[in-house]
Amino acid sequence: MAKPIIDEDCCKGCGRCVAACPKGCLTLTDHFNKAGLKPVAYKGEGCTGCATCFYNCPEPYALKVER
Repeated sequence: MAKPIIDEDCCKGCGRCVAACPKGCLTLTDHFNKAGLKPVAYKGEGCTGCATCFYNCPEPYALKVER
């Protein structure tokens, strides 16, 4: 099963991956990371492994997709 792996401390909460996900399986959280920003989280299901989120993320180490 595919799933996105998000490093919350690298994520700046821009929401580009959330907007790009064709299945809508990402969301902005309500808590803050070490930088004081609200990171993105995987909802837990729906990922197809298309990696659209990865290609739309401006932070090189914030997100990867496991297949």
